[in-house]
Amino acid sequence: MKGAIFIQLCNLLANYVAKLIIRFRITNHRAETMEMKIKIITVAVAVTIIVGLFAAYVVFDLGNRNEETNVVYYTVEAPATMKTSLAADRIDGYIAWEPFVSDSVVGGVGTVLKWSEEIVPNHPCCVVAVYNPFVSDENGQELAARFLRAHMDATDWINAAMADNESAEYDLLIEIAVEFTERNESVVEESLQHMKYGYAMNDQFSDALVNFTEMYMDIGVIKEDEISGGGYDNVTDFVDQYADESYLELAESVEPSEAILNPDDAIRLGYLLGDIHQLAQAVATNMDVLGNGKSMFEDYGLNVVNAIGAPFANGGAVMNAFAGGYVDIGYLGSPPAILKHLNTEIDTTIIAQANSEGSAIVVKTGSGITSMAGLEGKTIATPGESSIQFLLLKMALQWEGMELKIKT
Repeated sequence: MKGAIFIQLCNLLANYVAKLIIRFRITNHRAETMEMKIKIITVAVAVTIIVGLFAAYVVFDLGNRNEETNVVYYTVEAPATMKTSLAADRIDGYIAWEPFVSDSVVGGVGTVLKWSEEIVPNHPCCVVAVYNPFVSDENGQELAARFLRAHMDATDWINAAMADNESAEYDLLIEIAVEFTERNESVVEESLQHMKYGYAMNDQFSDALVNFTEMYMDIGVIKEDEISGGGYDNVTDFVDQYADESYLELAESVEPSEAILNPDDAIRLGYLLGDIHQLAQAVATNMDVLGNGKSMFEDYGLNVVNAIGAPFANGGAVMNAFAGGYVDIGYLGSPPAILKHLNTEIDTTIIAQANSEGSAIVVKTGSGITSMAGLEGKTIATPGESSIQFLLLKMALQWEGMELKIKT
């Protein structure tokens, strides 16, 4: 484009010079001859200056282009608005969790370029975290264990319902998910095809948390002394302490309760806006799942309410609410839980998993982008640097020899 404009400009100047030369040759008057000479010299100087400036600009611009080769740019945006931004060409793509992926796909706005399981198979995503001052209070550990038991039962119920899409339980699951995500049935059903729900924290889970922590350290977001300064021998030791399986063990022996054990001091629950990854808490809150007029939380003797500010836009916001003393137990991504705990000393512990996989990189339908290489020079929206989606995008690009930079 720049070259074409330059050529057009030179042609115009050349034509003008040619006309002046013709006039110069046919004139017989000394004054006009002198005037023609001056005009020709002036134009020639102008052409020389323009050529020189353009050459310098091209060299400088090519230098910048060489520095930015294999670079993809990112912005931070709430997943709830990413579909609209993609449709309006404000971004070239985005990475988000379900149902914000399937919402674009079903709506014809976006196409999945890569699912998160193609980047890291079976990667953990959302977890359940507890505020340590909450469990240090009287009955805090028991309340946390009872909460987890409801979370476990809700997760088992979801998996059973998903295994039989002709059942009444499946229909109720879709109804709950539609209300929770505020998306239609088609989007919800498509989303569930890409979800894995579970609560166990096994070796694969722990290894992934170690990997996430080390990635943050590699890019300088977490400093080495945050590990040693926190009293941990190494990253593995940190994960072993931060992801505490003892609460799941306590939850195994919890029995239903006829009475609410915390009627005047409700558990304040934090979770993300419309995040189908965190569907277990919506199932555990629902009054129709058990068929006895109680929610699962109530069945285990719990009074649970939404925390001030819930639902939150992302996991970083949940962690900030923990820090502010507004959340007792929360659902959020494991990376923001790790990052905020280490960097800002927010006093939380991961006590269970919520799901694995269920995120994707989305590009606009008809964009012609069919590979990660096609993202070069493009702008991709992410939920934020502390999100697992940001790390997954960074991993996928690194494997292609590409760099991720913030758009300025």
